[in-house]
Amino acid sequence: MPAVMDAETRRKLEDAMLRKAEQEVSRLRRMAESGDPEVVEQGALSAGELLKAREFPSQRAAEFREILKGIQRDAFARSVDALVTMAERRGHAGDEKGRNEILARAKQHFAKAVRFGATEEFRHGVERRVQAALMTTADGVDARTKAANARKLAQHDVGAKPPDGVPERRRAIRYADPVVTVEMGGRRYATVNWSTRGLLIEGYRGELELSAGDRVRLDIRCDELPGREPGRQAATVIRYDADRTALALDFPTISTVMLDLVHAMKDAGITPEPER
Repeated sequence: MPAVMDAETRRKLEDAMLRKAEQEVSRLRRMAESGDPEVVEQGALSAGELLKAREFPSQRAAEFREILKGIQRDAFARSVDALVTMAERRGHAGDEKGRNEILARAKQHFAKAVRFGATEEFRHGVERRVQAALMTTADGVDARTKAANARKLAQHDVGAKPPDGVPERRRAIRYADPVVTVEMGGRRYATVNWSTRGLLIEGYRGELELSAGDRVRLDIRCDELPGREPGRQAATVIRYDADRTALALDFPTISTVMLDLVHAMKDAGITPEPER
């Protein structure tokens, strides 16, 4: 009889724990629709502790962890969307400092949305919007930037084909002008195009014996901004096109060096021109 009572008691405890977890999930879902995602994250952490209790049925714990992860992902994604919209409005109002402060917070929330499983489509869309926001002034978004964004959306963000013929998915708007100078391995190269996520340099003939996957350090500058110190940036080799003597390099994340360079260009009255 005691063994039967123990099993029954355990069942009741498990049912009670499941009800409590379901209530927490419902509460967090409501909060995620319009609340502070960082508060949602703290709530999810507390709910996660509930799943660790001995009385919680282990076979359901993984399911609830995935649900909590999705709630946090959606909360931070909504926040990023709202913050980038606010940044765009600040840009239209001519408040570049306020815009940049908001974008800094959006970047933090973007990183968390990605950590909690945001899709590639979300990531690409945010990166396009951030670049457009950075080009937004009181006079509106530069017409060339608008046209470039429209082309990217029409093409589903698919860029030109690399040498192997497989379409290359571009994660950010690429600029052909002004040309950026890249120092690598003691040699200087000029860009064919560049973005906040990578660049393509010309005049490379294999002299550094680089292969796809190699990591390199770059010193990046723009000769149209004399007196400005070069920015140091890590990159990974993507491919080498011997026929065009071109080397494609990818940054591990959105490059603050390139973002700073864009700001400096704008301050100097230079408007980067998207690649046609």
